[in-house]
Amino acid sequence: MEVNSLTEFLKIHATPGDFILIEYPSLYPLETLIWGELIPSLSSREILIDDFFGVGDLLFRDYLRKSPPEKYKVLMELTKRIRAIRIGPGRTSYASVVEEMPVTYEISEFMRNYYNALMKLFSSSTKVEYSITLGISQYIYFGGDKALRAILFTRSTLPFEDWTSIYFINFIL
Repeated sequence: MEVNSLTEFLKIHATPGDFILIEYPSLYPLETLIWGELIPSLSSREILIDDFFGVGDLLFRDYLRKSPPEKYKVLMELTKRIRAIRIGPGRTSYASVVEEMPVTYEISEFMRNYYNALMKLFSSSTKVEYSITLGISQYIYFGGDKALRAILFTRSTLPFEDWTSIYFINFIL
């Protein structure tokens, strides 16, 4: 079966609990994939975005600048169902921010902060179906092995079986 888009792949092959890693080259227009295809196609679902260093906000604003006015209004409406955990400095203007976490590369501190953010999210009766992680490449680049261990430990320890996690990774920095 041929799959022509990320959205089609998710609908056919992804199930709750899956971790999907998407590697993209530096010059790829990631904002078009995320805000032009993925977010609109998942708009009826609850979405959580882990936004490291405000990368998600940069992509959102870049996409808005390139969009015609009619798409702008639709996209602003879609953002109402998006929740975000902002990790590190930067802005997150496209979503309701559940928690702002400081950047840390210590496993126990990262785990505690992320767990607390998830508890705030769950206390508001939100049932996440898709989790999208943006800016994780920068986190790993700056934090090296410690950052990678913090991410892997968190993902292997916390219960992520209820939603599909999508990680956008750019290792060509």
